[in-house]
Amino acid sequence: MSENGEPAGDFGVRISPVPYDEWDHDLFSVINPHRKLPEANVLGIFQRHPALARAFLTFNMHLNTTTLPVRVRELAIMRVAWRRGSRYEWASHVLIGRKFGVTEDEIEEVRTGADTLLNRAVDELDTDSGLSDATYAALAVDLDEHQLMDLVFTIGAYTMLTMALNTFGVELDPAISEENFSFPKREWYSHKREG
Repeated sequence: MSENGEPAGDFGVRISPVPYDEWDHDLFSVINPHRKLPEANVLGIFQRHPALARAFLTFNMHLNTTTLPVRVRELAIMRVAWRRGSRYEWASHVLIGRKFGVTEDEIEEVRTGADTLLNRAVDELDTDSGLSDATYAALAVDLDEHQLMDLVFTIGAYTMLTMALNTFGVELDPAISEENFSFPKREWYSHKREG
């Protein structure tokens, strides 16, 4: 349960993060080899599976340093987080996006599913596991081949990460607010079982 008494995810906490004072900080050398990272629940979860952490975080670091413009990356991740109902990724990436110039209007467009090219790309990949010719061509006007690949892999990786965070019930870090997260339940959540 979260500090306010509500479940972290729809199922509550299933895997608790390793307490910060028990972390093996060398595990995160792929993120930043020169400093100790601050406490974060998502990193505490990765402490439970070091082999997975090394592999995933190495790939994730590529996604955070790709050819893709940072604002594009953050808007795409926010859209994934919104569609997948991930409070953790939504709140974290709204903060990151703001640092890189994402506006409140753009955040609202992500939240409401406005008909933007980037929302359309995320929605198509999430729904159809592919992009329509029209969407691909529109993206290719501004993104080169590497950027297109980085976009698709970023959307896919963060879809996978939101599934894990939702399944394990990872709670928001204490210093992060929900950032107006009020996820609308949809039919694809109908698979949830009682008890």
